[in-house]
Amino acid sequence: MAAPMRVATTIVLVLVGTVARATACPDETMASLATDVSTSEAPATTSTCLANVDWHSVRRQLELRYVVGAGGTTRSGIGSAANAFAALELAYGLQFGSDPAQPSYEVELVTGVAAQRFAGAIDANGLVTHAALRLGPARMAEAIVDEGRGNLAAFPMTLELAHTGELAARPRISARPELARALYGRERVELATRVLRIEGAGLKASTAAPGDTPPSKPSAWAVDLLPLHAGVDVAMQDATRLETTAGGALLGVVDHSMGAKMDLLGVEYRRIDLSTMAPAGLTTIWMLKMDGVDPHTGTAYMMGWGEVVVPEAFDDFAYAVDPEKGQLSIGGAGWFTDRGWGGFGMQYRRDPYVTMTGELALEDRVGAEFYIPRALGLVAKTFYARTKRLVDGALVHDSTAGVELDASYARDGWTSNVGLELGRTFYTALDNAQPTTTGFVASFGLSVQHAGGRTWRREPQAPRL
Repeated sequence: MAAPMRVATTIVLVLVGTVARATACPDETMASLATDVSTSEAPATTSTCLANVDWHSVRRQLELRYVVGAGGTTRSGIGSAANAFAALELAYGLQFGSDPAQPSYEVELVTGVAAQRFAGAIDANGLVTHAALRLGPARMAEAIVDEGRGNLAAFPMTLELAHTGELAARPRISARPELARALYGRERVELATRVLRIEGAGLKASTAAPGDTPPSKPSAWAVDLLPLHAGVDVAMQDATRLETTAGGALLGVVDHSMGAKMDLLGVEYRRIDLSTMAPAGLTTIWMLKMDGVDPHTGTAYMMGWGEVVVPEAFDDFAYAVDPEKGQLSIGGAGWFTDRGWGGFGMQYRRDPYVTMTGELALEDRVGAEFYIPRALGLVAKTFYARTKRLVDGALVHDSTAGVELDASYARDGWTSNVGLELGRTFYTALDNAQPTTTGFVASFGLSVQHAGGRTWRREPQAPRL
């Protein structure tokens, strides 16, 4: 189990040309509208309330963060290893608009680097890098009632670009058997944009009597017209697997308050290139797809269903799974919630994947998690996964399962982390072999780290009289 090493650098750059335009609500309207009611006493307005952005009024923020520490892990089948790590995070942001309470447009760039040195059973230098660029209309402040206000931007003034790189990474106990049992490198680049994005806040005012109106929570949201995405994923071991992805949907909705995203009527094409086989493509048609992330644990949740259009190269596998039609249905359902003592979540997912040897496989996975912040930040996770693969022309089923426990204690910038993993896994050793059999593995890790940082802000200068 690798020591926690998360490094992010956020830099915001201005990419505004002479013809670039975005729109937002003017200042005087914002000051006159209430935001703390949820009955028909303050109904939503129907005015569009969109105006040009004041590019001359800009707020700047620069934030520098760091993490340094050391730890050790021991894992059955591999041995013990010690590691030291250092991570750096830089954040710089710009927000445009003359209203001090609600900016109109913003641009952000996030970059980061984390380095670590392993010694012992594993002798390697690890590196994790990431970067992200986001530009578009500023998110609206959360409100209860939709007051007809909003920020708006059209392509190419709204997009997100992200990169993640890993060197000397190890497959986790819970990982599916898509990589060889060895250290690996991975590089991923993803791009998302849309024809039009509208940022808003609140819900339509209720027309019921005040006493019959249930209480509402503040919300902030975005609506995307024709959202599009593309990506490149390169996995590197003895062989290299290149996956190129492109897709889109008819309509997208993002709920910032809940951290959820929904796409309606989507399609995605994946092309897989390997040196051992001819290029193959997978097309997935999504009727509905929702994604969310638990902010406490970082677990990604998905809800939706779709159909994979299997290419001729993988027909044997498709008909082994579905002898009648040769179809692969995928999707899942997940849910998480917060409680006073902490929270929990659970989900089921069915995902197709292509291994480093060019085999198409299917995984059904069930997972659950609990987190109790007051009990030393305790996080408990469990999973059960069942994979389907073709071996010598026969459909083979393999099952893996495991439990993960993590606890941490933080004080004065110092954090101690301890973790335990137990389970049946494909990755019982680092022998550079393909994961064809499963076995029992136990892993224990401990790390101590110190984090700190500094923030600089600069407000727009007052206009001269």
